[in-house]
Amino acid sequence: MNNKMVSVCIPVYGVEKYIERCARSLFEQTMTDGIEFIFVNDCTNDRSIEILEQILSEYPQRKNQVKIIHHDTNQGLTGARNTALKYAQGEYIIHCDSDDWVDIKMYENMYNKAIETDADMVYCDYKLESSKTQNVCLKSTLSAVAMLKGVLDTSIHGSLCNKMFRREIALDEKLYVPEHICLMEDTLRISQMLLKCGKIAKCDVPVYYHYQREHSGSYTDVNSYKIQNFHTSCEIVDFLSRYLPQEFQNDLIGLKGNILFKSIKHCLLPAKDFRSFWRNDWLAMLKCKSIHVAKRIVLFFAFFAYIPTAKLCCFLLKLNSMIHRRR
Repeated sequence: MNNKMVSVCIPVYGVEKYIERCARSLFEQTMTDGIEFIFVNDCTNDRSIEILEQILSEYPQRKNQVKIIHHDTNQGLTGARNTALKYAQGEYIIHCDSDDWVDIKMYENMYNKAIETDADMVYCDYKLESSKTQNVCLKSTLSAVAMLKGVLDTSIHGSLCNKMFRREIALDEKLYVPEHICLMEDTLRISQMLLKCGKIAKCDVPVYYHYQREHSGSYTDVNSYKIQNFHTSCEIVDFLSRYLPQEFQNDLIGLKGNILFKSIKHCLLPAKDFRSFWRNDWLAMLKCKSIHVAKRIVLFFAFFAYIPTAKLCCFLLKLNSMIHRRR
């Protein structure tokens, strides 16, 4: 493995406004040896790679630690991550989104914690950055089971980017990660990996900065959730329903409720089809505390009056988008 201790996998697509901030935070890491950065150019149609190469030229000491892999065709987030994993040589592997950035001590401290505790996975806190900053602090006593339950019921953000996994788990060939799934890819991948973890540990010092764009993300547009996104989300839930042990089935309620809320918000389904999804779980969704109370209210009204509820949500979504464009 060429003495590589940490591999950082970074997909690149449509991030020319953000890639400099991301790249500088990576190249200025206090971990100077034993780290590699694998960027995957997923046929981005902007200047992202040009900017990345320009920034890299300012850090000559990092040149031999950086790989830039070019796709011939756009393969989406999952495809880009899978490509990066093929090149990863580290004992531990972590992902970073190219419109986010990281604390400069993050990877050194996380790796040291992994070695100190012999953990299969190390996680850290993160900050949500948009119009205002929100600190998200995770408990330091979480077990792999508790982490998985939180990811499934959506009380814990299922991001891969603040979680560093042991190589054997991250590269397990039995992981189900089909490349047509780009939305909720993190949840799908991490749910399977957490089941394979024994010990996990928290690193209290570093922070991952997740930038929440008001409109489009590098791979998905939060204001353009389409029917195919809904169907692939349902596919993930159906897979997890079959894959997970019985003790985790109730935790999927939160995930189901949030998916159905998005179908209402974007007015995607006929009323009859909407009521047919996970019908036996409806009462549990309305009681599920991990689903925001406003979402549960919308779910309640949509069950009895789907069309007017969905139309109102669509109107409010468009109004919100228009207000942001005028700012």
